[in-house]
Amino acid sequence: MQSSDHSGTSSLPKRRYLRIAQALLSEIQQGGLAAGARLPPDRELATKFEVSRATVREALFAMELSGAIVVRHGDGTYVADLSRGLSQRYGHEIGSTPEHVIAARLVVEPSISRLLAASPRDLDLDEVQRDLDAATRLIDEPAQLPDFVNHSMTFHANLAAMCPNHILNHFASELVEIDRQPLWVLINQIILKDREKRVELIADHQRVLDAIRSDGPQGAEDAMKAHLHRNQEQLFPGHAGIDRPVF
Repeated sequence: MQSSDHSGTSSLPKRRYLRIAQALLSEIQQGGLAAGARLPPDRELATKFEVSRATVREALFAMELSGAIVVRHGDGTYVADLSRGLSQRYGHEIGSTPEHVIAARLVVEPSISRLLAASPRDLDLDEVQRDLDAATRLIDEPAQLPDFVNHSMTFHANLAAMCPNHILNHFASELVEIDRQPLWVLINQIILKDREKRVELIADHQRVLDAIRSDGPQGAEDAMKAHLHRNQEQLFPGHAGIDRPVF
């Protein structure tokens, strides 16, 4: 029997159960499993994905925290109604509240963008552009939504890694690791189901990158801040006054 492990090939944390959770969520989003449908039992899912039942249970737990499924003990596991939104279905399970994470990002990431824009020729921004282009090619491939999410989440990680201030670099890396936790990955996959949101995300990332290249420190800082503020509505509609970005 295979044991639960944390292997994988994506740029995200190498957790096999996260890959399974993303695949199940993608199936739900593609209409393979409708809201209210009962998921197959653990044993059947383990056979389908060629993993252990323990790995399947880890995947289902992550999906339950994200609000994608509902576990009814003694009855079974059912697909949630994702059209109802996310704001009331997840809370503090990841150790840091969304408010704390987002407030920290709004302090750190615009400052990093400002620093990068001061010496753009010293940076390998072409690498960032290549990852961004890879995500762009997946916009119209809904079946590849997990890959789109994974590619898109490398954008901020790449910028953080280039920060010349080692203290800010460290802080930003810690924030990126929080964003890479399974709960956040699945929440972002749920939000980015709509094509227009994928287009908006890529456009925002491109604006930030272009600003770092040519708009100077203030322009780059403003572009990142605007990007983070714009995305707040995707997580918490109607709370425009609170700093809550997705990426």
